[in-house]
Amino acid sequence: MLIVSATSPYRTLIIDDDARVHEVFASTLSREVTRPARSRHAGPALAAAEFPVFEMDSAFTGQQGLEFVQKALAEQRPYTMAFVDMRMKLGWDGIETIDRIWRECSDLQIIICTGHTDFTWHDIIKRFGHTDRLLMLKKPFNIMDVRQMAYALAEKWNLFNQAKSHLERLQKLVAERTAKLQESNESLQRKIVEQKQAERERRMMEIQLRHAQKLESVGQLAAGIAHEINTPTQYIGDNMRFLQQSFAQLIPLLRQHERLLRAVKENTAAPELAAELEQAFRQCDLDFLIAETPRAIEQSLEGVHCVTRIVHSMRDFSHPGSGEKIPTDLNQTVENTLVLSANEWKYVANIVKDFQPGLPRVLCLPGELNQVILNLVVNAAHAIADLTGGDPAKKGAITIATRRDGDWVEIQVADTGTGIPEAIRDKIFDPFFTTRPVGQGTGQGLAIARNVIVARHNGTLTFQTREGAGTVFTIRLPIHPVPVTQMEEKAA
Repeated sequence: MLIVSATSPYRTLIIDDDARVHEVFASTLSREVTRPARSRHAGPALAAAEFPVFEMDSAFTGQQGLEFVQKALAEQRPYTMAFVDMRMKLGWDGIETIDRIWRECSDLQIIICTGHTDFTWHDIIKRFGHTDRLLMLKKPFNIMDVRQMAYALAEKWNLFNQAKSHLERLQKLVAERTAKLQESNESLQRKIVEQKQAERERRMMEIQLRHAQKLESVGQLAAGIAHEINTPTQYIGDNMRFLQQSFAQLIPLLRQHERLLRAVKENTAAPELAAELEQAFRQCDLDFLIAETPRAIEQSLEGVHCVTRIVHSMRDFSHPGSGEKIPTDLNQTVENTLVLSANEWKYVANIVKDFQPGLPRVLCLPGELNQVILNLVVNAAHAIADLTGGDPAKKGAITIATRRDGDWVEIQVADTGTGIPEAIRDKIFDPFFTTRPVGQGTGQGLAIARNVIVARHNGTLTFQTREGAGTVFTIRLPIHPVPVTQMEEKAA
């Protein structure tokens, strides 16, 4: 894995009207790392040499933040990222600030910081569209979340610039070689050797791009995953409070039972004890507690199961793997991806699952296959949103089917979106080709997906489409694929 340089500072802008928030970011993004005490979930602390250097500027209003951005552009030292508060007492709010800043610097990565529900993630998408430059961070902050988010964005920035530099150098190299081929046949063998070297460099760049895109995807999904976990945790908390109150009501009744039992044993029972016990029965409403307590426990267990399912899906999706193909349950892989990407599709589409039971496990690279399925599902959601305008009342459908076909296994992702125009159908797998507005797509998703399926898994990725009716992408994977090393030797 490529490590972010710890010596190159990444310019970071904090826009918040609370001076304490600036102090929190200054402390959190320093190179001195302190692990939270007595935490069972905290991972190993990063060494100072491994954590990037953040050069932070503080702005207390949106207007001041815009001035900082303009000055940074004039000095040709642009910011890598900006943390923007949603609510500020003076001047622009967070939404207006982001809009103004992106007019000046369209590629600035922005993290919205908010502890309120004035704007949902769906509202923000409707305002700015689907973009990989915008994330959301809930207040109060979790220090490790802030550090990991800043680390991922810094690494994304670093990888993007490296890839851009590699691409420019490769384009220049190809142009030079083409000119020389026209001038002389003598240099043909020498040029072939150099082109092979360029191809090896291109493969390394593709690996870096796949890694960068996975980091982007995890970052984009983070806000949606937090929202999905928040719902079950809320009703788990409500049920726990109900059980707490119910137990408090039962204590007087149990005490009266204890007194009556003792009196019966001592043969001193009096009518007053029976009357007090009857009064305790009426006060605790025992019939209601008997009826509702099992429901509260059942709902709490369902909530725990829901949270566990999301966490397990995230773990499986993000696992870096060993770089070797392993037997993989494709139905579970698709299920994990749907759980994690729910916030991308649930507002615009209903999911229809048609999984063939007993599907054989396929030898593959699960991390890379996760990324391919995620790209196809998110693209399907965007196509439906383009057709319906994001209106929840006009939801489309995304149908995902798996089945065995002889020595192959197929995964189909079908949508009821806009379809692909005929004029661009032969370009959709080209690197850097995109129909999205500037800043809302890199054009790498389908290009990387095809490379993963064809070059890395010896499979096929095809599509069928009708304008205005939708698109079906079909992944075909061999159940017993050729090992990656043999495929690379064959390609060389």
